[in-house]
Amino acid sequence: MALTAITLYAPENTFQEIIKVALIFGVVNLPSVSTWVLLGKQIRKILSNQVMLKRFNFLMASLLLSSLYFVVQ
Repeated sequence: MALTAITLYAPENTFQEIIKVALIFGVVNLPSVSTWVLLGKQIRKILSNQVMLKRFNFLMASLLLSSLYFVVQ
């Protein structure tokens, strides 16, 4: 992904352009990864209960199967 971004957004491959793309990646990436970490910590508490884990798995399997409808159509 980074290689593609540098090729597209820093075509001259100067040091300044590469640093600019890297900084933008960092600014976007840090909040995204932090959000996933926080959500993962919260869902871990919920899914430690076996009943909730089974419900979650059923929900995810249902969503996966329902997404196939649009692929097969």
